[in-house]
Amino acid sequence: MSVNESVYLSSLATFEQLIARNDDLIDASIRNELNTEGFSSRAEAVKHLESLKQDGRSLKIGVIGRVKAGKSSLINALLFDGEEVLPKAATPMTAALTSIGYAESFTAEVHFFSAEDIRQLQDKSQEFEREVARLFEQYKSAYAERQMRNPMRPLPPLDENQLRKKVTREVSENGVLAAAADICQRMKSSDVDVHKLGDSRILTADSIQALNKELMEYVGAAGKYMPYTRELVLGMPVPSLQGIEVIDTPGVNDPVKSREQRTYERLKECNAAFIVSPAGQFLSQQDFELADRLSAREGTQEIYLVASQADMQLHTNLRDDAKGDFHLVMDKLHQILTNQARSALNGANNDVLSRIGNEISDRLIITSGICETILKSGDAADEGAIHAMKLLKENYRDYFSAEDATEVNLKRLSARDRLQAAVDTVRLKKEQILQQQAQNFIDAQWQTFLQVKERVLAAVMTRRDTVENGDLGKLRDEIDHLKRVSGNAIAAVNSEFLNQAEELRLKLPLTLDRVIEQAIVKLDEESEKSEGEAQETYRVEKDGIGSWLARKLWGGGSEERSRTVATLQPKPIRQVLEKLAKLMKTGMKDCTSLELLHWRKELTTSVSRQLRATIGDDGVDINRLQSVCRSVIAKLVDFPEVDIPQLPAELAKSNIIKGSAVGEYLDAAQDYSSELEKSGQGFIQSVRISIDSIMAKNVGEELLSDLLKEVEDLQDKVENKALTLEKMARMEADLRVV
Repeated sequence: MSVNESVYLSSLATFEQLIARNDDLIDASIRNELNTEGFSSRAEAVKHLESLKQDGRSLKIGVIGRVKAGKSSLINALLFDGEEVLPKAATPMTAALTSIGYAESFTAEVHFFSAEDIRQLQDKSQEFEREVARLFEQYKSAYAERQMRNPMRPLPPLDENQLRKKVTREVSENGVLAAAADICQRMKSSDVDVHKLGDSRILTADSIQALNKELMEYVGAAGKYMPYTRELVLGMPVPSLQGIEVIDTPGVNDPVKSREQRTYERLKECNAAFIVSPAGQFLSQQDFELADRLSAREGTQEIYLVASQADMQLHTNLRDDAKGDFHLVMDKLHQILTNQARSALNGANNDVLSRIGNEISDRLIITSGICETILKSGDAADEGAIHAMKLLKENYRDYFSAEDATEVNLKRLSARDRLQAAVDTVRLKKEQILQQQAQNFIDAQWQTFLQVKERVLAAVMTRRDTVENGDLGKLRDEIDHLKRVSGNAIAAVNSEFLNQAEELRLKLPLTLDRVIEQAIVKLDEESEKSEGEAQETYRVEKDGIGSWLARKLWGGGSEERSRTVATLQPKPIRQVLEKLAKLMKTGMKDCTSLELLHWRKELTTSVSRQLRATIGDDGVDINRLQSVCRSVIAKLVDFPEVDIPQLPAELAKSNIIKGSAVGEYLDAAQDYSSELEKSGQGFIQSVRISIDSIMAKNVGEELLSDLLKEVEDLQDKVENKALTLEKMARMEADLRVV
């Protein structure tokens, strides 16, 4: 049976006030019950419930897609009523990571590349230039060798300018190196003193348009600071942004590791993700590479596929097949794209995308950003919008002639209502899940609270009986006896404690070491199983004047060859690494906590046994002795949280890898596993240090001191028996009605 939050918190507050009022009646047995594992104080409960509410106040939406796929149009439709607000990426290689949220004024926080980021870019740019030079010389040498082999058949003169362009195109197939070279070239042209740039800048403006104008210096194609901009955080006093944060991500082949990592981590926070892909090239390989940034997570992450630029698909054979019926064309396009998505996702090796396989039809949204522009701009539309409207009127005259019909059908194409409905659905699901999480926490804590209350009540009743039947003579004798034997008792406790602590110091690190070793072995096994080979074809230019002429005249003069390349299925490796990270983060601590729980129980038993042997059963109350032992030992040791690095974004891949990228991926996986292992070993060392610190404590003296205080406190209560019993009766009565 569930209980509501107010009842739970008010009951807990009453209970804590009751305990505080009767602090003088609390002994070790009651204190042990109050320290029950997993029992939250009211302050802790409020903090946890407030964190869930705070999480529920902000909805994070990730937008993923190729450059020019229509991401800006999607965001403008979602947040700005279709108005063109967001500055578009300067090039496919220079898009900044952008976060957009609510603020009281128009602001932009611009973060620049760090010195280390720039050094990485320069290294990759130099690698690009070296590879161009190497390949250029290789082609020149091959040309010279062919000429020497056939001196009687002269080759056409080598055009070095054309050769350099060809080589640059080939090397640019490595998108990371090409992007780094592009950014570094722009840095050289910008004439910016990087030493005066700083880490970030805050821009302010009076309007969206003014802010956008300022931002062009930082993200515009000709912006002075554009090549140095790593990330934008935009804040605007726009009502539609309240409670929402949108994260607009850069494309693939980001040459800056820190930004790629930041993008990956921000997307993991998202409650919803819109994958934007042009309807004419729907769900390409590049889209799946971008989707690899999404991480399967608990909570409310919902995935939607957005087929953008849909108006361009309305003027194909679809129109003829549907005899110009606009709504039938839209239905057919939706079915075609649904089938394409289903086929593509069946072959995808991505856990996040595979979850929506049976819901594709509902999660597919067909949009046209230019139709949103037409709706917003009307007669002031730009040339592209005017041309799009002209085609719609020519091909679907019955649907785009009358003003009312035009508006209705443009809205269907823009899909703004559908997009907003998707956001509302995510918000509702998130609220429901967070409410359920809060209720689950309250229900679990309520049951624990009731159990603790009943056990405290039982301990108070036992304490009352002890006071009522207390014999002052015996208590004085017990105090005198404890003082006489305290030296021997302290020595006995410390000896037993050190033996047990030394065993823990030897045993626990070995147990944790084995946990790490088994995980590393599993990673090595998965790496070996994931490696393979495949045949791929490529074209090479044939020798001779005839082949040269064929290339010039019709693009011939080449032949197809095949070669064996290394392949790797990264998903199993990624999964093992994620499990290894989770093991280091929580598994090591859980294993340690379990071992510590057993150790505390065994230590309490063995120390109690030693004390009874030293003090004598007649010299002390056994139950009181064991309660004090539990109380002292429970405070002895706790271990810190394990601090581990996040999974690097370069390892967040699911689709098959080929060629030189295999070695790069395996090297990155090895580096990350080494970091995790280092974190695990660091935790083991912290365990040793923690155990060493408790071994330096005089546990025997603390235990005997607490035991003596307990007996002296009981003596005081018996001496004031009437008053004590009256207070305890009130405490019992109050506990029963909490």
